[in-house]
Amino acid sequence: MKANPHQTWISVLRDHVGAWRQRKRWSNETVAAEIVESYYQLGFDAVWLVDFHRAGPCIDPVTVMKTNNQRLVRWLDDQSKDTSLLPANMVPLVLLALPLDLRLSAATEMLSRVGLSVGLRVMGNQAQAHAPLMTRLAREAGEGVAAFASLGEQLDVERLKSAELELEQAAAEIQHSLSFVRNQLVQVSPA
Repeated sequence: MKANPHQTWISVLRDHVGAWRQRKRWSNETVAAEIVESYYQLGFDAVWLVDFHRAGPCIDPVTVMKTNNQRLVRWLDDQSKDTSLLPANMVPLVLLALPLDLRLSAATEMLSRVGLSVGLRVMGNQAQAHAPLMTRLAREAGEGVAAFASLGEQLDVERLKSAELELEQAAAEIQHSLSFVRNQLVQVSPA
């Protein structure tokens, strides 16, 4: 994602949700369904009640998805209006619903403007955490290099946007790996 110093937090989240949707080739309704599912799975419904619609035996799932999508689109639209915006309590939910690389990218973009940095907390057995980080780093870095290399063949908008996305994903994985290394340094360094 390209950082824009004048973007609101809502527009940062909207852009990252949009990048997630494009990456997965999902409809807006599917992304909304994922966010709503996260709301219930993470127990946010016990903290505060949001009237999300849920599919049931006599309830059309397509209508439910469309209704929830309309609500999320309204909340994430801070360009055409300044009312009915994303409630502050929903920011953690949207971040948690995003894939880890986009979550880190969005949080970094949002908090760097107020002088804070974002790190990745690795939980559990550190040795077990290394392998998946290494796998993702190798994959994303390789995809980034391949997309960048394809620019030598032809510079067009589609290839440039693809290279931008792949390089951003590679940068996010590098940031995750760097956070892992820094976390390990803190743990193994003598006090």
